[in-house]
Amino acid sequence: LVSTSGLLREVGGKAIQPVFLGPNSRRWVQFYPYILGRMATWKFALITAEKTHTFDDIDQPRAVFDNSGSSDQNAPQSLPAVILDPTGVLSKQPTSIKHMPAEIFPPYATATHGLYAMFLDHVPDWEAPRQEALLSWLKSGGRLHLLLDQNNQTLRFSGTLSALNEPFPEFGVGTGTVTRHEFQRAQLMIQTVAPVVTPPEMAPEDAEDAKAFNLNQSNRGFLRTGQDDDDEVFSELRQLTQPDHAWGLIFFLSLCYVGLIFPGCWILSRQRTLHFLVTYGAIAGLAAVFSLFFLVIGRRGYGETTSVHSLAIARGEDETHWSLFEYSTLFVTAGDNYTIDSKDQQALLASGANEESVDADITSGNMASFASRIPPFSNQALLSRRRLAADDWKLAITGFSQSGSELTSLTLACGDKFPAGKDVQCFILHGRDVHSTAIDAARKQLTLANSRQRLQDFCQPDNADNAFGTGSVFGFVPGREPELDPVSKCFKEALPRLAHRSLIDDCVQNVGKFRLPEGRVRLLVYAPIPESMQLSVSTEARRSGRILFVRDLLLSSEAPSGEADVMIP
Repeated sequence: LVSTSGLLREVGGKAIQPVFLGPNSRRWVQFYPYILGRMATWKFALITAEKTHTFDDIDQPRAVFDNSGSSDQNAPQSLPAVILDPTGVLSKQPTSIKHMPAEIFPPYATATHGLYAMFLDHVPDWEAPRQEALLSWLKSGGRLHLLLDQNNQTLRFSGTLSALNEPFPEFGVGTGTVTRHEFQRAQLMIQTVAPVVTPPEMAPEDAEDAKAFNLNQSNRGFLRTGQDDDDEVFSELRQLTQPDHAWGLIFFLSLCYVGLIFPGCWILSRQRTLHFLVTYGAIAGLAAVFSLFFLVIGRRGYGETTSVHSLAIARGEDETHWSLFEYSTLFVTAGDNYTIDSKDQQALLASGANEESVDADITSGNMASFASRIPPFSNQALLSRRRLAADDWKLAITGFSQSGSELTSLTLACGDKFPAGKDVQCFILHGRDVHSTAIDAARKQLTLANSRQRLQDFCQPDNADNAFGTGSVFGFVPGREPELDPVSKCFKEALPRLAHRSLIDDCVQNVGKFRLPEGRVRLLVYAPIPESMQLSVSTEARRSGRILFVRDLLLSSEAPSGEADVMIP
């Protein structure tokens, strides 16, 4: 499966899925491409030992998130939702929602991002990976709606999905919700579906705030989408490994070469005592000599090393599992075939150069790999999403207080595995406000500092200094910082972009419209990427990167004022 651009130019590399079929058999073949922009064309081919079978192009005529085809930021948004159909069902009823065969529900939790809500009226006959993928999607904030089955009975699940058997009309699983409906799929009307796929209306004060924000960003040219964020991030990462040439000497030699060719060789040709072949010999000699000069002086060997720079967003699923979305650039000094792989992490890989031809074969899944031929002294951009296991941070909210809808204080206890160091920054998102924090290293507690700002301001690229200038981390209070090296500066300025990009997993593109639901806070931890979370590369490489951990914690409304327990998803 390949994406095409322009005049049938293949871009982004080839997604490959090996398939074995017995005689007279059939099976689904599933790809999980990374889709950007409003329009794309995909070409599919089946390659066998005998021949290559080609098929009609697959068009994607609209954006993944449907804004009714309007560029208006205030246009109503329809969020992605499906109903799962049992095997063998031919009629697409009801017509109020899109349908998806249950047998092609992804077996990887990483492939469920972008799905906002799902309706289910039967117990799917799934193997363990698909059951775990559904539960992972739900824990990460999914919205599951259970209908009565064809016998008008309540669904009863077993095994991994037994957590869905709670007898309540609505209950939580992680940060997701399960809602029961007392009717069958035939009664699923648009009146039920519409409120599910339409974001809730904003409060009047939020609507005015969002309107002012959109107007301000439109005037400044800052209305951004997920694709804009991707392009900006990769542009910044590529700048970190630009070869350092002796441009002054190169320009000087270029002027000398031009001057010797003309008027130098022209003057030489005017000498009547010299044979005309001398002029041609001089031109050829100058070309050879200066080519040698440029080869030596322009050789890219000014201290560059093979390196990997990464920026990532890790969304917490439960105490020990994270869904990691990562931007990476691999810079190489020697042209060769390189492989980036990930084992047993449900990895989805894609080229970050979505408008460029890339010589790469891409395989996703538990044996994912990105095999690419990379020219010398060039970058290969890579996008990846993986499900990783990590140490338990042992987070617990030991106390909080609110004044109306505003969070005034919060105390969060953390364990020994919580990221620490002067390069770590922590923030708390509540509603539409981002609070800076201070951490007591001895007591292993995080508390709110005295400063806060709107999420929409926090996510602005020119707000990095403010974001990093507030709060203290493990007793470290930043003062006036010295001039940073390019790598540190890039990672410092990346925080607002990553914070904005993390909202895509909430199916929100316009940060001005986002409000964290009541009864929860979101912990944002910006830290160096742990070595255990790095992708495997088939060459020795210097690595550096930053990761934004995003973890939602539920506040208990039953605790006494000023104190609360927390249910950690």
